[in-house]
Amino acid sequence: MGGYGSGRAGGRPTTQDGLTLDLPRLFKQRSLQPGCTRAGTLTWTNTRTGAHVASIGYGAELDATRGRMRLHYTTTRSDGEAHKSDYWVDLATTPQPFGGHRWWFICPRLGICVAKLHLPPGALSFASRKAYRLGYRSQRETSRDRALSRAYDLRYRLGAEGIIGDRIAKPKGMRWATFAREMERVAEAEAVCTGNLIAVARKFGLQV
Repeated sequence: MGGYGSGRAGGRPTTQDGLTLDLPRLFKQRSLQPGCTRAGTLTWTNTRTGAHVASIGYGAELDATRGRMRLHYTTTRSDGEAHKSDYWVDLATTPQPFGGHRWWFICPRLGICVAKLHLPPGALSFASRKAYRLGYRSQRETSRDRALSRAYDLRYRLGAEGIIGDRIAKPKGMRWATFAREMERVAEAEAVCTGNLIAVARKFGLQV
């Protein structure tokens, strides 16, 4: 479920360096449902390439306002040994101002309510961002990094491969008007990347 990527080297790990359990997404995908028991496999893919990254087994028991989720999987320890994990994470709800409830994970380490749990590289169990002191990738990215990420994200949303500037074919079933709007966004993002590249080249005395 969800995407997977990596932050820049150096500094503490980020939320995107490992796996993330996104509770709202789990409900949206109906992997979890109040009043129901669920079991199956959660899968992570690379959002840019679509390649399979990891998968874990899970089970869930939820009533109307509380529940728990079982997680079982195998990870590799820092010493290279395989480690089997099998444990339960509690879920709770808080009332919403206009009715209904909002679901939360209870962080196994800190006991706080969170919408996401993370498994950074080398860790054996999922816990909150605060428990692992994880940063955000955006905190490490320069403006050039963000421009490049946006350009590639827009390209991949249209099913395009290749590098900046390569031709993008209209996805099957997409309206031409929609495609034109998306291509305008791609062109704007790639123009920023081109401008950044020219600035770097000039900084090093290269002719462009």
